[in-house]
Amino acid sequence: MVPVSYNYRNLMVRWRTTLMTASGFTLVVMALMIMLAFVSGVQLVCARSGQPDNVICLREGNFDEILSQMERGVAFRLQTMSGVSRGTDGQPLCSRELFMPVTQWIASRQDYVQYQIRGVYPLALAVHTQVRISEGRMFRRNYRETIVGRSMAREENLRVGGKLPVGQIEWEIVGMFEADGSSFESEAWCDLDQLSNHFHREGIYSSVVLRTPSPAAAEALAQDLRASKVVSVEAQTEVHYYEQQAQQTETIRAGALVIAFFMAIGAVLGVTNTMFAAIGERIKDIAVMRLLGFRRGEILISFLLESLLIAVFGGIVGSLLAYCVNGLTVSTAMGGKSVAFAFNVDSTIISIGATFALTMGIIGGLLPAMSAMRVDALETMR
Repeated sequence: MVPVSYNYRNLMVRWRTTLMTASGFTLVVMALMIMLAFVSGVQLVCARSGQPDNVICLREGNFDEILSQMERGVAFRLQTMSGVSRGTDGQPLCSRELFMPVTQWIASRQDYVQYQIRGVYPLALAVHTQVRISEGRMFRRNYRETIVGRSMAREENLRVGGKLPVGQIEWEIVGMFEADGSSFESEAWCDLDQLSNHFHREGIYSSVVLRTPSPAAAEALAQDLRASKVVSVEAQTEVHYYEQQAQQTETIRAGALVIAFFMAIGAVLGVTNTMFAAIGERIKDIAVMRLLGFRRGEILISFLLESLLIAVFGGIVGSLLAYCVNGLTVSTAMGGKSVAFAFNVDSTIISIGATFALTMGIIGGLLPAMSAMRVDALETMR
């Protein structure tokens, strides 16, 4: 076999060309991994938002709570359904909720900000068990008090004891909550009656969330509600609801792969051109190696390995640069909502980036390597 040190020395001699070619791999791998990390981060937030024991009910024909408007009578009938769990006080674990995006002018910023407000009753904490107060306390019924999610507090620079302007009224922030990184952390929760009165939405709910004893019971209840003649709602488990919300990211994933494909073509052409130029410069070296007894297959492997070394170097640098965004928190629109999430560069995405780089290296180096393999030693040395 041709020593690897031979390929390494040749790459070092032509280090400028090597770096330029490797930069193409770096850009492709970095762009692909960042876009996949974006999709993974959104999907992770959605996966954490859904409780497998919960059933979310929306108005019939609606599949997003931002558009749903349910009447009070329907909501009260839902809590009497068989299969709904009850709390220690015997009360049905049924959370009536009003979700409202509110666009607010902030004078200190001289700009508009959109807040996401969810009106609930304290019972909601027993239904959404991943939500827990991390600072301060829960809001009181019939008071203009609110608790804000960790992500919303960070983005809007809110704190306990401060004020949250909603319309012409400032609500007192009495607590902050965490929700295992779910989409709820991008919201502010307040008393349902106060919110509905403020926006003249009395007796109207966006959704009703029902707690059941188990995931199997939740699926059975959702099926019963969809088939019910007594109450007409769109019912599904919370897990399925947020999975549907996350499906919007599949378009982004497909777009990332298409963009990466076209960028990869450029990287492949770059390494092909580089390797052909290297072979042209070293054609006599190849002839000498043939005369020394190296077989055609060994020449092929040697030059293919050289292409792979460029791909590996570019792929490693691209992966390191992409990993720099891991954990970076940003916001994106999802189903009419603004959701804060963190880029998630996991082992799967790193594996995809590495595989992509190696594949480009093999494709780009194969034709030049085959060309080197066919060099006629005697004809070249004449």
